[in-house]
Amino acid sequence: MEQRENVLGGDAAEENQATRLPRRTTDPRDRAAILVERAPGNPGHSLTLAGVPEQAAVLRRRLASAAALPPRSAELVQELASELFNNAVTHSRSGCKDGEVAVTLHRLRGRVQVRVTDQGPRAPGAATPHLRPLDTSAESGRGLRLVAAQASRWGTLHEDGRTTVWFELDRRPARGRGSRPGSAVGG
Repeated sequence: MEQRENVLGGDAAEENQATRLPRRTTDPRDRAAILVERAPGNPGHSLTLAGVPEQAAVLRRRLASAAALPPRSAELVQELASELFNNAVTHSRSGCKDGEVAVTLHRLRGRVQVRVTDQGPRAPGAATPHLRPLDTSAESGRGLRLVAAQASRWGTLHEDGRTTVWFELDRRPARGRGSRPGSAVGG
């Protein structure tokens, strides 16, 4: 196997990583500190993807089915998770050769929580994910701004050299239970 990888070389090796299938994961280091509570009988969904931009499409498809939300809300989960996945690939060791990104989705009482965990910064002392000042002429730098504007809550967690950026979307209470129009995502 090792010889074959060496024979493949540049483009073929990159293509192999891009087509590597995601796998369901359960990470014993996946702490529940940002969950607050678990919904009964719902352990959540977790998968690990190769740290290449092409895997964002796979992530979106998998999240759409796992989220169990109305279409508009599922699209928002997909969009925000894709932004965080692409940030992880661009700015962390997850985007290096053989890098991986873990994505976890939890359906909780009244909300959905998504965590995107990368393999840590590429360089020692690199900045924590944060909102950048808005620069309308820049081609990048809007991903976290989008998450901050659309998510009900979001934040970062650093543990064991890894960085997790998470967000939550509130789900609307069932009709007749005091829902306020436009106050939350459907669910």
